[in-house]
Amino acid sequence: MRQPKKVVIFSTPGCGKCRAAKDYFERRGYTVEEVDVAGSLGAKRRLAKAAPGARVVPVIVLDDEVEVGWRPRYWQKRLGK
Repeated sequence: MRQPKKVVIFSTPGCGKCRAAKDYFERRGYTVEEVDVAGSLGAKRRLAKAAPGARVVPVIVLDDEVEVGWRPRYWQKRLGK
């Protein structure tokens, strides 16, 4: 049985690029786990572990791939859609 497609997006409230990334993946059938790093030390630690030194959101994690920032053309090429 094939596992569902899942992506983790580290974000902050009111981040337009974070919202665009979430919408992009949801439209393509991915389950999106959105992690708000603004108010949670645990979320910040999780982000630091996934993308050490990242200072911007969104940070997108798909399988073992971590992408800092929102680059829709990259994901279109990467996912072939």
